[in-house]
Amino acid sequence: MSLIRNILIVFAISLTASCASKVTSIKDDVDDKLQETEGYLLIAVDTNVGLNEILISGENYIKLTAQDLRSGTNYILINLPEGEYEIQRIKLNDWYYIDHFEDELWSFKVEKDVISYVGHLDIQTGGWWSRYSEVELLNKSSMALEFMQEEFSSILANRNLKYHGPGDDEFFKIVGFNKTKEAS
Repeated sequence: MSLIRNILIVFAISLTASCASKVTSIKDDVDDKLQETEGYLLIAVDTNVGLNEILISGENYIKLTAQDLRSGTNYILINLPEGEYEIQRIKLNDWYYIDHFEDELWSFKVEKDVISYVGHLDIQTGGWWSRYSEVELLNKSSMALEFMQEEFSSILANRNLKYHGPGDDEFFKIVGFNKTKEAS
């Protein structure tokens, strides 16, 4: 029974992955990319090896590609429809992948008209014959704010920046980057 279940899970993930849209990080600091129901997703990926892809499911199924997943720290800013999302699979290379994530720890939301920072995905991989990986989604809000101020100051000037990863964090509100919009 367990073998059949595992085969069905692998088949479902493969089908989902083949339907996912490949996305790449926004490169220009121009705030004209959002549709009416979209927001920005900001995620950082810290890795000691280049990765093939990260599959994220939700309102849209998306793939973060190797172009944005090189060794080191990579900030990824993309526009997505508002909604709930979840990290489904991390493909390390052509042979190894990680896909057993607990929903609540790997889930996040994208809010419309907002920059939704969801955390730093820290992936450390080692081993030659026996491959191992340590994966954590960490909250490094101050580093994310510094990145946005340096690389996307125009987008940041026009949008609220909120933490929408696992747990709660009021950092952006405390430092003044999560303002409530008041009616005029």
